[in-house]
Amino acid sequence: MRQEVKKIAVKNKEDELEVVNEDKSEMVSACSTYSSLLTSKDRDFVLSPTGTQVNVSDLEGEVIGLYFSANWYPPCQNFTQVLVDAYEQLKSCGSGFEIVFVSSDEDLDAFNNYHACMPWLAIPFSDLETKKALNRRFDIEGIPCLIILQPNNNKDDAILHDGVELIYRYGVRAFPFTKERLEELQTEEREKHESQTLITLLTNHDRDFLMGHSTPKQVPVASLMGKTVGLYFSAQWCLPGVKFTPKLISIYQKMKQMLVGKVDEDLEIVFVSSDRDQMAFDSYFSTMPWLALPSGDPTLKNLTKHFDIQGIPSLVILGPDGKTITKQGRYLINLYQENAYPFTEARVALLEKQMDEEAKSLPRSEYHAGHHHELTLVSEGTGGGPFICCDCDEQGSGWAYQCIECGYEVHPRCVRSVDYGLRV
Repeated sequence: MRQEVKKIAVKNKEDELEVVNEDKSEMVSACSTYSSLLTSKDRDFVLSPTGTQVNVSDLEGEVIGLYFSANWYPPCQNFTQVLVDAYEQLKSCGSGFEIVFVSSDEDLDAFNNYHACMPWLAIPFSDLETKKALNRRFDIEGIPCLIILQPNNNKDDAILHDGVELIYRYGVRAFPFTKERLEELQTEEREKHESQTLITLLTNHDRDFLMGHSTPKQVPVASLMGKTVGLYFSAQWCLPGVKFTPKLISIYQKMKQMLVGKVDEDLEIVFVSSDRDQMAFDSYFSTMPWLALPSGDPTLKNLTKHFDIQGIPSLVILGPDGKTITKQGRYLINLYQENAYPFTEARVALLEKQMDEEAKSLPRSEYHAGHHHELTLVSEGTGGGPFICCDCDEQGSGWAYQCIECGYEVHPRCVRSVDYGLRV
């Protein structure tokens, strides 16, 4: 199954594993005024959460966010809460920011209930033509989606398509969402990453330790300096995380065994929890053999923003100097298991070369017990690329067995061969 580049398609109501897209701000030229975008021949207003009509002309001169969302999709519900917080902060300081909700809800009751949770405006649910026109105009491929419009929208950089990612990443600091402001934030972020250390990442003014299992249970962060460290973002409520954790434990133990006796080489993992309470944290952490940040610690949210974590489980790998090696640790574990260590570019390049060599001895086609069509061996150069394995539900890349007819795709190691002659 090929990975989607952006978010879930608007019509897809399945709560699927979120695939995090690349970090980029897509800007296109704009030539429409707010009135031409948000009104129709029969309507010159938008609705407040209480149903009051607000003239669209009142919005001229403000930065506008068009929020494409629906109450039936959990990621929309999650982002709405984040957006409400940011919106209320911006409104409280008179920032000149407004949001207009463009609904993909199934019926009027769903729309009314969802809009009632929002402090901003909305296109009337009954105005299907305007909603369709906005989806077409801004090429909406998935929800949630936040389109940012500038009041001087005749400029080429007036429309910003990645408002969701920017709010998650920078919060209210992204306002007024101009190219200049985003460049400032990116420069700040780059400088922060270049100067990061384990101490600056994992400690704060009240705490210089991590949680362990043995006595003493407080492990100094300084004791990790010089080690390769994995930051494991996960939560007990996250099904993909619960499925990945046992695999990570097994690989972690194999890596630790591999490093026994090696001078100046060691590995540690730190659990960065998104659990909702102490009980869930304690229950989940008790299954893990590594360290953890304390439940509820402010550093948890700081790390999520610092590394732009938009989906869990996620594994960020830090080198012995505390600098980031890769944010694709989970993917590398799935692909190479314990051989992924130490996760460096040189190591990954060597593993890719080995995989290409091993692929030369693989059958060009296979019949897999989990699928009814013939599967063809493909690489990135012959129709392959990043995918989600239909057998183990984990990420893959490079070589895969793919069904040309329906797109079914599995890791070569996941193929359970069956004899064609025995198939019914």
